[in-house]
Order: sequence, then structure tokens, then C-alpha cells
Amino acid sequence: MKNEVKLSVIVPMYNVKDYVGECLDSLRAQTLRDMEVIMVDDGATDNTAEIASVYAEADPDHFRLVHKKNGGLSDARNYGLQFVRGEYIAFLDSDDFVEPSLYEKLVRLMDEGCDVAVTDIEYWYSDPAKRFVMKGLTDWQADTMQKRAMLSPMFAWNKIYRASWFLEKELRYPLNTWYEDIPVTTMIFAQAKKIGYLNECLIHYRQREGSIMSSNSSPRVKEIFGIMELVRNNFVQAGLDKTYRDELEYLHVEHLRLYGMFRFIRSPYTKELYEKTSQVMNENYPGWKHNKYISNLNLKNRIFLQCYSPATAWLFNRVIR
Repeated sequence: MKNEVKLSVIVPMYNVKDYVGECLDSLRAQTLRDMEVIMVDDGATDNTAEIASVYAEADPDHFRLVHKKNGGLSDARNYGLQFVRGEYIAFLDSDDFVEPSLYEKLVRLMDEGCDVAVTDIEYWYSDPAKRFVMKGLTDWQADTMQKRAMLSPMFAWNKIYRASWFLEKELRYPLNTWYEDIPVTTMIFAQAKKIGYLNECLIHYRQREGSIMSSNSSPRVKEIFGIMELVRNNFVQAGLDKTYRDELEYLHVEHLRLYGMFRFIRSPYTKELYEKTSQVMNENYPGWKHNKYISNLNLKNRIFLQCYSPATAWLFNRVIR
């Protein structure tokens, strides 16, 4: 069946009245006109849906608003997939915003035969001095582009996907959990035949500092363990666990031993999380300290990995970081 538009952008929305206008304005300003925006109202209790309806009424050819009961970010993304008419799919979180040329440039890459294309990210703080750019695709060396991508940020929203490929593989985001991007993005990277990279920063990832502090102290940080188990199971079921063993091991180092612990030491569950992390690593990747990708880390992170414990993690965070 011929696609009706080039790109469908799914925007899940829940109680983001202070930010959603900037997000939608940035989509309305896209130089790519052959696209649609599917706004998914995830049962918002503020006036997010009313704001979105203004865009749908003013420009129904490009903005469509659909409503559902509250089910969380993953559920809203998955729900939006049934309305896709585009050759390609993108997701955008409703408190983030993008530059006008983003999707035109990503679509140009996809037209070269990619299954997925990736771009760089600005961590956007209200204080400009705190803003920084993260590469969407690491510059670390790996045997294949797929393996290189597996070492890169796992966000769903700095990428676009070939719709027929995404839907054929029945890719869906896991419900009722944090870290929902990881299991889907890892499988996308591992199975993509061609991956495109736009080495420009055209997407702004809004950092709400009060939200970051509260998330670090939430018991939901524990959900990373279920997510990483899902990743391992997905790769075993796909017969890809041996092909990507080093990359999966590093992914566990990164999300559990390294950046995971920087989150964990700000939570009241540090000891419990440390013990669980040690158990998972010892059972699945007992030789993780010799992972070939660790040498790419900077010196302080390599020292941290060698001196890892709740006490040294706290000291490392206070004194060095």
C-alpha cells in the first residue's frame, strides 16, 4: 500500500501544558511538509489536550489529536502506531523541541535505504551554561555499524525508523516501566541492515531539574534490572546473544555499574541496588572488567569501575565528579 505521507511523528502527551506548545510549534515549523503529527493525549488532567486541539483544528492536514485512558509513555507510543500513515516513523517527547530542518535531513538519510537514522542530542537546561551535546552515535570503534550503534544512546526520539520494517517486526515499548527505550532500541540496532547518522544537534532534550532529583530517589530506579533482563532474553530469543555478547556486556556495565550507580547513590536504596547489580553482573558477565570497550571511557570512570562499592561510589561522586 502506498504511504500517504513521508513521515509520521508520534507525540505522547500527559500533563505538559507548560511545554507542549513549544514542542508543537517546533513541529509546525519543520521544513519537511510531507509529514503528519499524531498527538496522543494520554488522559491528561490539565489542559494539555486543549492546547493540542488548537493545532489539530488549525492544521488538520498535519496535526491529528487522539485520546486514550492514561497508560504511560510506552502505552501512548504504542497506541499511536495504529494511526501511522507515513513511510517513516519518529517519536518525540512532548516537553522536548526540535530545529526546523531536523526531519527533512533525517528523511533524506532514510531515502538512501536506511532502516533507522540517528541524530545528536542537546541536553537542554534553562541555564545555558549547563547545556551540552551528546553524540547520537558513538565515535568508538566497532566491527560493524550495528555494534557501534549498540554502544550509543538508546533514546527512542532522536531517531526515525522505516515504518514497514518497524511494524513488521511488531516492535512495541514495554508497559509500566522506566527505561522503556532500551529493549526496543537495542533490537532495532542489532537487526537493522543499514543505519544512517546525522552528525548535527537539532533536537533539544529538556532537563527539568526538580524532576531529575525526584527520579533519582524513586524506588522505580530498580526497574532497570527487569529491563536489562528483557534485553538479555530478547537477544537469546532472536539468536543474537553471541553475536553481540561484548556489546550487551558493555551495555550492562554502562547501565548498572557506571551511570546506573551514579543514579543509585542518590537514592535511599544504594546498598540494595549495589548488591543486586553485583548479582546480575556475576551471573551473566563475570568477566565484565575486561570488556574491550571499557578502555574508551575517561580515566575517572575507569577508576570508578575498578573501585566500585557504595562507599567509594559516594566518595567518587562528592570528590571527583
